[in-house]
Amino acid sequence: MFGWLKIKKLQPAEIGSSGPGKRSGLPPKAKSPAGDFALDIDTDALRPHPLLALLPKGTLGQLLSGPALAEYPKGTVIFREGDPCDDIFLIVSGRCESLRHTRAGEEVEEVFNPGDTLGERAFLNREPHRSTVVVVTHGVLLRIPGAELQGLFARDPSLAGRFAHAVTARPGAAGHRVPRRAARVRRVVSFLSIARRVDAEAMIRQLASALHRVAGQRVLLVHLGAREEPDLVRDWVRTTANFNGEFFFTRQLQRTDAGDILRLAVGEDARDTAAMARLLSHCGRHYDFVLFELGQEVPVAAALACTIESDLAFVLMDSSTQNLYDFRLLMKQLCAQAHGSCGHVKPMLFVAESVAPPETHIALKQLGHPVHSIVRGFPVVDAPSYPDQRFQLHLNRVAREIARCRVGLALSSGGAKGLAHIGVIQVLEENGIEVDCITGTSMGAYVGAIWACGLDGQVLEKVARAHEGRWGLLSLIDPSFPPRRGFFRSRRTVARLRSSIGHTHFSETVRPLRVLATQLDTLERVVFSTGEIATAVEASIAIPGVVVPVTIDGETYVDGGIADPLPVDVLQEMGIERIIAVNVIPPPERIRQWLDARREKEANRPRRRSLASIVNQHVNYLASGNVIDIMMKAVSGAQTRVAEASARAADVVLRPITGDATWHDFTHPKKYIELGRRAAEAQLREIQALAQPSPHDTPSPQNTVADRAAVPA
Repeated sequence: MFGWLKIKKLQPAEIGSSGPGKRSGLPPKAKSPAGDFALDIDTDALRPHPLLALLPKGTLGQLLSGPALAEYPKGTVIFREGDPCDDIFLIVSGRCESLRHTRAGEEVEEVFNPGDTLGERAFLNREPHRSTVVVVTHGVLLRIPGAELQGLFARDPSLAGRFAHAVTARPGAAGHRVPRRAARVRRVVSFLSIARRVDAEAMIRQLASALHRVAGQRVLLVHLGAREEPDLVRDWVRTTANFNGEFFFTRQLQRTDAGDILRLAVGEDARDTAAMARLLSHCGRHYDFVLFELGQEVPVAAALACTIESDLAFVLMDSSTQNLYDFRLLMKQLCAQAHGSCGHVKPMLFVAESVAPPETHIALKQLGHPVHSIVRGFPVVDAPSYPDQRFQLHLNRVAREIARCRVGLALSSGGAKGLAHIGVIQVLEENGIEVDCITGTSMGAYVGAIWACGLDGQVLEKVARAHEGRWGLLSLIDPSFPPRRGFFRSRRTVARLRSSIGHTHFSETVRPLRVLATQLDTLERVVFSTGEIATAVEASIAIPGVVVPVTIDGETYVDGGIADPLPVDVLQEMGIERIIAVNVIPPPERIRQWLDARREKEANRPRRRSLASIVNQHVNYLASGNVIDIMMKAVSGAQTRVAEASARAADVVLRPITGDATWHDFTHPKKYIELGRRAAEAQLREIQALAQPSPHDTPSPQNTVADRAAVPA
């Protein structure tokens, strides 16, 4: 039903690729993918570049006519952090990113466009490269050998001085240190819809507005459609170019408060396909965020080229059998053309209200591919669109993902001490801080599940205070006789959870949720993201030896805190950029301080033991020093170091802990909720700063009203 998905075997020339290219190091001599279109470079126009103008005409002529001017496929590593600087590179076409290693992984430091140079500061200072530079849009680079430059400097010392002056005058040179999150975020994102009922154009327009509101930077929405559009891509780009081609923003460029809109037609001509990489590169140079909407009538070669060359690509699909098949077919094509580099392609599953959660669960299993998100309440083609809170929250999350400023919340295990998570959530809500994903273990999973389902912090407090009072804990105790696998069962606790959230599935949550448990036989960490939430939480709270293990689909699970008591790493694996961790597990040194203070205080008091305390000590298994208390302390001891290591990977760590807390003290919820509030309020400024997008720099000369007319690259 989607013509462009009826697959034929495409040759590399049909998608603007020079065939299998090296993903690291330098490619061979450049080859043009579509005639001589891609490398139709006017070398005379390159000579005025500030650095090239320093080179003798003979040397420059040899560089421009030889293999130094070459194509570099997307994903090529130009140089790595720590490598010696042997060459300098000039970007003629395409885009590159510099990456630096941080505790959270690789972080984009800066984006480089046509006309920018790479590695000259490291070369000038005779030091290794300070960052890794990767090609992010298929382009053409000129390699200037360092040995050639050194020879020129030896023959003409004044040339070295002019070169140094030119380098220091360019603050954006690769290798220059940029403070964390100070670099302006620039991304090109494509949206390919294979779902008939989804109004993709309305959705992407709303997303552009949300992105502008979140990031406060310039957004361009490019609609690529059929021949009925006024301008063909191949007519819009002039192929003899200074850098990257010369494009014109025509009269079809519509100005809106949320961003600009450009409509272009894409034909079957190979020149249109070959121009896609330069089109993406050019738009990304003049706008901070570029959203490409690929209409279903766009030829397959151009659609694949745009999807592959984008920084991030979303496929909009529904749960029908035909759509699942179409998506698998599409991914097969993309992986073949991109040589397996399709990690940036993310499916969004749009689910109608009439589709039951179990059906969605089955569809996810049939898909066989990780789903980016499940969307409900979306705009439908040829139907009135009404505001839906869930859909708007989803758009805001996608906007923050594009702007690289998503916030994740990791909630630790800790029994009743985990009620402090409620106080943290209340402070976040009161200050308008939206969380894009929640991960929770044990009690953190219980609290996080209720919040993810849309209940607010005040409702959470009411749920917690339902057990307030001296005998409140008895309503949760469900003894197991004989206690062969554990002293208690979790049925009553889970029934209490279902009274709050019902039989909600992960696909129905207002906020994305991940619940952690431990597979008993292998002791592996298991992350639940599909199925019924209450069942996953039941597995997550099954404290080994205390609570009977839980069996799901033939697998036995115990408390998630055994494998991962503070699931910061799950948020990192999801690509969440900014993480708030709430850790209620006290470190041993704090426990030692509390214990010494208590002993010193008790030493000055006469020792008295009542009959009630003696009976309690011998009958109550939960009492201090008895079997369950010993097991819980042993579990906490194993968790402490793991939780502390996880906390070091978070951006903000909240520690609502106290010396008189016990894991089973559910009868005093207000005490722990207040602890959470105080911890969050004490670090509120840090949290608010974390939730803000990257600092905005002043608009570049290209980002002006002059874009209404011709904008040469």
